[in-house]
Amino acid sequence: MGNVKEILAESIFEVFERMFFIFLEPGGQAPVHDYEAAIRFDGPRRGTIRILFTRPVARLMVRNMLGLDNGAVTEQQVADCVKEAANMVSGNFLVHLDASKKFTMSLPEFSARPSPPQAGPGDALLFDFDCEAGKMRVVLEMQA
Repeated sequence: MGNVKEILAESIFEVFERMFFIFLEPGGQAPVHDYEAAIRFDGPRRGTIRILFTRPVARLMVRNMLGLDNGAVTEQQVADCVKEAANMVSGNFLVHLDASKKFTMSLPEFSARPSPPQAGPGDALLFDFDCEAGKMRVVLEMQA
Protein backbone atom coordinates (compact mmCIF):
# COMPACT_ATOMS: atom_id res chain seq x y z
CA MET A 1 0.00 0.00 0.00
CA GLY A 2 3.07 2.25 0.35
CA ASN A 3 3.38 2.80 -3.40
CA VAL A 4 -0.36 3.49 -3.60
CA LYS A 5 -0.01 6.13 -0.90
CA GLU A 6 2.80 7.89 -2.79
CA ILE A 7 0.88 7.78 -6.08
CA LEU A 8 -2.27 9.21 -4.51
CA ALA A 9 -0.36 11.95 -2.67
CA GLU A 10 1.38 12.99 -5.89
CA SER A 11 -1.95 13.01 -7.76
CA ILE A 12 -3.54 15.22 -5.10
CA PHE A 13 -0.66 17.72 -5.08
CA GLU A 14 -0.51 17.83 -8.88
CA VAL A 15 -4.23 18.48 -9.39
CA PHE A 16 -4.55 21.09 -6.65
CA GLU A 17 -1.44 23.00 -7.72
CA ARG A 18 -2.12 22.94 -11.46
CA MET A 19 -5.90 23.27 -11.58
CA PHE A 20 -6.75 25.28 -8.48
CA PHE A 21 -3.45 27.07 -7.71
CA ILE A 22 -3.67 25.73 -4.15
CA PHE A 23 -0.53 24.51 -2.42
CA LEU A 24 -1.35 21.86 0.15
CA GLU A 25 0.66 20.94 3.22
CA PRO A 26 0.13 17.91 5.44
CA GLY A 27 -2.09 19.07 8.29
CA GLY A 28 -4.49 18.17 11.03
CA GLN A 29 -8.05 16.96 10.68
CA ALA A 30 -10.84 19.52 10.43
CA PRO A 31 -13.51 19.08 13.11
CA VAL A 32 -16.23 19.33 10.43
CA HIS A 33 -16.18 19.27 6.65
CA ASP A 34 -18.83 21.15 4.72
CA TYR A 35 -18.69 19.35 1.37
CA GLU A 36 -17.75 15.98 -0.05
CA ALA A 37 -17.26 14.58 -3.53
CA ALA A 38 -16.81 10.84 -4.03
CA ILE A 39 -16.00 8.63 -7.01
CA ARG A 40 -16.08 4.86 -7.17
CA PHE A 41 -13.70 3.01 -9.48
CA ASP A 42 -13.58 -0.56 -10.72
CA GLY A 43 -11.02 -2.63 -12.60
CA PRO A 44 -7.99 -4.58 -11.42
CA ARG A 45 -8.50 -2.72 -8.12
CA ARG A 46 -11.84 -1.44 -6.81
CA GLY A 47 -12.52 1.36 -4.42
CA THR A 48 -13.71 4.86 -3.65
CA ILE A 49 -11.94 8.19 -3.42
CA ARG A 50 -13.67 10.73 -1.19
CA ILE A 51 -12.52 14.34 -0.89
CA LEU A 52 -13.91 16.40 1.96
CA PHE A 53 -13.62 20.19 2.07
CA THR A 54 -14.27 23.00 4.47
CA ARG A 55 -16.36 25.76 2.91
CA PRO A 56 -13.48 28.27 2.63
CA VAL A 57 -11.30 25.76 0.73
CA ALA A 58 -14.09 24.89 -1.70
CA ARG A 59 -14.84 28.57 -2.35
CA LEU A 60 -11.14 29.29 -2.94
CA MET A 61 -11.02 26.46 -5.47
CA VAL A 62 -13.93 27.98 -7.41
CA ARG A 63 -12.45 31.49 -7.28
CA ASN A 64 -9.06 30.29 -8.48
CA MET A 65 -10.40 27.99 -11.19
CA LEU A 66 -12.93 30.47 -12.62
CA GLY A 67 -11.23 33.76 -11.75
CA LEU A 68 -14.14 35.02 -9.64
CA ASP A 69 -14.44 37.41 -6.72
CA ASN A 70 -15.41 35.86 -3.38
CA GLY A 71 -18.96 37.19 -3.43
CA ALA A 72 -19.62 35.83 -6.91
CA VAL A 73 -19.27 32.13 -5.96
CA THR A 74 -22.52 30.14 -6.01
CA GLU A 75 -23.31 26.85 -4.29
CA GLN A 76 -23.79 25.20 -7.70
CA GLN A 77 -20.30 26.28 -8.72
CA VAL A 78 -18.95 24.82 -5.46
CA ALA A 79 -20.72 21.50 -6.11
CA ASP A 80 -19.44 21.35 -9.69
CA CYS A 81 -15.91 22.31 -8.68
CA VAL A 82 -15.53 19.76 -5.88
CA LYS A 83 -16.95 17.02 -8.14
CA GLU A 84 -14.45 18.00 -10.82
CA ALA A 85 -11.63 17.89 -8.26
CA ALA A 86 -12.60 14.34 -7.29
CA ASN A 87 -12.79 13.39 -10.96
CA MET A 88 -9.35 14.81 -11.75
CA VAL A 89 -7.64 13.34 -8.66
CA SER A 90 -9.21 9.93 -9.30
CA GLY A 91 -8.30 9.88 -12.98
CA ASN A 92 -4.75 11.03 -12.31
CA PHE A 93 -4.35 8.43 -9.54
CA LEU A 94 -5.64 5.53 -11.65
CA VAL A 95 -3.46 6.39 -14.66
CA HIS A 96 -0.38 6.51 -12.43
CA LEU A 97 -1.42 3.40 -10.50
CA ASP A 98 -1.31 1.30 -13.67
CA ALA A 99 -1.59 2.91 -17.10
CA SER A 100 -1.64 -0.52 -18.78
CA LYS A 101 -4.92 -1.51 -17.09
CA LYS A 102 -8.46 -0.36 -17.76
CA PHE A 103 -10.43 1.25 -14.93
CA THR A 104 -13.96 2.59 -14.96
CA MET A 105 -15.06 5.47 -12.76
CA SER A 106 -18.53 6.43 -11.59
CA LEU A 107 -19.86 9.93 -11.96
CA PRO A 108 -18.80 12.01 -8.96
CA GLU A 109 -21.35 12.27 -6.16
CA PHE A 110 -21.67 15.48 -4.14
CA SER A 111 -22.98 16.01 -0.65
CA ALA A 112 -23.16 19.00 1.65
CA ARG A 113 -22.58 18.39 5.36
CA PRO A 114 -21.15 14.87 4.87
CA SER A 115 -20.84 12.43 7.72
CA PRO A 116 -17.30 11.76 8.98
CA PRO A 117 -15.47 9.00 7.10
CA GLN A 118 -15.77 5.61 8.77
CA ALA A 119 -13.25 2.84 8.26
CA GLY A 120 -14.77 0.27 5.92
CA PRO A 121 -13.70 -3.13 4.67
CA GLY A 122 -10.33 -3.33 2.96
CA ASP A 123 -7.50 -0.88 3.17
CA ALA A 124 -8.16 2.82 3.79
CA LEU A 125 -5.75 5.72 3.48
CA LEU A 126 -6.51 9.13 4.99
CA PHE A 127 -4.71 12.33 4.05
CA ASP A 128 -5.37 15.57 5.92
CA PHE A 129 -4.19 18.83 4.36
CA ASP A 130 -3.96 22.50 5.24
CA CYS A 131 -3.86 25.38 2.77
CA GLU A 132 -4.26 29.14 2.93
CA ALA A 133 -8.06 28.83 3.18
CA GLY A 134 -8.42 25.94 5.62
CA LYS A 135 -8.50 22.17 5.69
CA MET A 136 -9.43 19.25 3.50
CA ARG A 137 -9.24 15.46 3.66
CA VAL A 138 -8.82 12.74 1.06
CA VAL A 139 -9.90 9.17 1.81
CA LEU A 140 -9.03 6.19 -0.37
CA GLU A 141 -10.86 2.95 0.36
CA MET A 142 -9.56 0.18 -1.86
CA GLN A 143 -10.08 -3.55 -2.22
CA ALA A 144 -7.81 -5.90 -4.15
